Amino acid sequence: MEMKDILKIVEEIYQKKNEVDATDIYRAVGITAAEANDFITRMEEEDLADVIEIDMCCGADYVVKGLTEKGKALIQE
Repeated sequence: MEMKDILKIVEEIYQKKNEVDATDIYRAVGITAAEANDFITRMEEEDLADVIEIDMCCGADYVVKGLTEKGKALIQE
């Protein structure tokens, strides 16, 4: 699945919940949790989404707080 497709799904979930986490993505897309985390990291690195990192005792969790203008433009292409 391409980034554009996942961004569309992230935007749909965000409109319903006002945030998106890896669990939301892997359930909606049918990928592993690790792959969902990788997509979130990539979205942040490519400035496609606003991502908050939450430090946990044994790692980090990531929450998408919406798409950036660049991310919104990509799904409109």
